[in-house]
Amino acid sequence: MGKARGWARHFESIISISLISVLFFIAVIIFILQKPKTAPKEEMNLSSLAPAGFAAFSDTETYDSGNLYEKIDGKAPLYTESGFEKLLTQRFAEKSNQDLMMEIYIYDMGSVRNAFCVYSTQRRAEAEPLPDMKFAYKAGNALFLVQDRYYIELIGFSEADSLSKAMIEAAQKCRKDLAGGETDIPELNLFPRGNLIAESVKLYLKSAFGFEGLADTFTAEYKIDNQTLTAFFSKCPDKKAARQIAEDYCNFLVSNGGTKKSAANKIPDCRIIDLSGSIEIVFTTGPFAAGIHEAENRQTAEKLAEIFFDKLNESAR
Repeated sequence: MGKARGWARHFESIISISLISVLFFIAVIIFILQKPKTAPKEEMNLSSLAPAGFAAFSDTETYDSGNLYEKIDGKAPLYTESGFEKLLTQRFAEKSNQDLMMEIYIYDMGSVRNAFCVYSTQRRAEAEPLPDMKFAYKAGNALFLVQDRYYIELIGFSEADSLSKAMIEAAQKCRKDLAGGETDIPELNLFPRGNLIAESVKLYLKSAFGFEGLADTFTAEYKIDNQTLTAFFSKCPDKKAARQIAEDYCNFLVSNGGTKKSAANKIPDCRIIDLSGSIEIVFTTGPFAAGIHEAENRQTAEKLAEIFFDKLNESAR
């Protein structure tokens, strides 16, 4: 009898475990069935960007970080290291004259800051700002612009006036079709406006001036007394981090042949480094590590540094 009862209890345990397992799997299936489905992201239709009198001349091509080099060999690392997600590109030609052709490149960079990084660091010297369009310029037979998370290039196959007008129309369509996301970069307002060279602001996400510690660094050029100076700042997590970055950058300059000089300005704890006749000024205020880069004249550089310090100090309060 005892042995029979033991087998009975063992059999009941097996049944109980089996029932629990069945209930568990049923619950998992119900959870999966009830879980909201995420619709696949709809592919952008570039055909709508064709200007009047133009039509698509090729199918849309798509590239990711794995094969971007096939389309822009040699430049792909700049994009992939700056948040690149996807490139869509397509050619358009005038219906009555296919010699008038353009190709549109739309780089999804993930954020407006990433898009501005590749836009600003590649800005051409002969750039002509496009009226009524923010972060946009024309250079030769090409247009370049930022719209939200997208960096956009329109490359013409000739320099005909009619093609240039068509490219501007296509750029305006890009603005309209891709609107709705991020549109501003507040840090651009931290540079003093006086003597600032228009459209000279750049963003380096990594290794500004060849120094790894200067990440997420903005630069801008100024024209003072016929001299061009570069101001820069990096916004750090806190004051301590900013001071450490400033110290590390100064040490980097000294290790590369720089000589420390005494400061003649009102900026607290201002460091001046003479690097083979090129002046570097480094200071901090709040979370900002900032300064003047590669100035020819020390007096002019210190003057701009004081103005820049006051501007950043206001923001740091």
